[in-house]
Amino acid sequence: MKENIKILFEHYLAGKTDPEQEKILMEYLADPANADSEFHGAMEKAWAKQTRETDYSRTAAQGLAQIWDKVEERQPKSRSLFPLLKYAAAIVVIVSASLGWYAYQKTQQPVQTAIAFLSKTTQKGEKVKLILPDSSIVYLGAGSKLTWPSHFVKGSLRNIRLEGEAFFEVKHDASSPFIVHSGQMQTQVLGTSFNIYAYPKDGTFSVAVRTGKVKVSENSAGKLKQLSLLTPGMKLLYHLKARDYTVSNERITEVNAWIKNSFAFKDISLPNMLKSLERYYNIHFEVKVHKLNQCRYNATFTNKNIGEVMEEIRVMSGKKMKYKIDTANKTITVWGEGCQ
Repeated sequence: MKENIKILFEHYLAGKTDPEQEKILMEYLADPANADSEFHGAMEKAWAKQTRETDYSRTAAQGLAQIWDKVEERQPKSRSLFPLLKYAAAIVVIVSASLGWYAYQKTQQPVQTAIAFLSKTTQKGEKVKLILPDSSIVYLGAGSKLTWPSHFVKGSLRNIRLEGEAFFEVKHDASSPFIVHSGQMQTQVLGTSFNIYAYPKDGTFSVAVRTGKVKVSENSAGKLKQLSLLTPGMKLLYHLKARDYTVSNERITEVNAWIKNSFAFKDISLPNMLKSLERYYNIHFEVKVHKLNQCRYNATFTNKNIGEVMEEIRVMSGKKMKYKIDTANKTITVWGEGCQ
């Protein structure tokens, strides 16, 4: 039996197990009767080999990010609680053996036996307000996903993951830095309010600060490179492909304006603006004329329905852009001569 479990363990780490094999492995590891098995002894040996000079804070952050990747690979298309909660401890232990997270856990006393991960995914046209275990508040934007542990440990990093857009009001705790992981970008605070825009397909990442101070870093090949310290009214825009960034000033009132149905766009191309409007209004755009892609706009829409928004864009184009709204199919077709 133990040999079979060891083989399953190796296959699991290699991503070669099917759901039935994973269930068998999780049930075995979750059984307290197997706590002293050779299997767990092997993990102790793996931990003992870790170098004492390891930067555990950084290892913990990177390890946790990879654990999330492993968990999400096996997570069903569910928008709520990870369904195998009773196996959560086993999942963490398995992934820990290969990531060095087990080493970090050994430095924390008492050692936690389980870390359950929760997640929330919003659909297009949807936004929600969430309260995290530390009482921090998150406003999650449309078409976004937030993943966080079911509880935070006092004195340890508060790590969460974001794909999409969210505005954070972080509970101050000097002993427990709050870190948001968004792809290769990392945003760290102690207690402040700020907005992150990090849709993987958009090619850009941005952080805008409303209150407090935020440290933004890039994670490249496991090494963190600090990009900037942001204070109220500052915004960092990072281009993922070019790997460069700019820091500019932002109106404090615009940092989280989308929470109150106000959307501000600055020198933005028409395709990128339409991409955002798709998420906000749960609508699909079809642009028939490619030269419209070169049009750029500065615009703010406050409490407008999509019809009113499109009419304002048409006027800003000098009435050269045309559009047709198909309400039944939630589609807007756009064409025209260009822009003003």
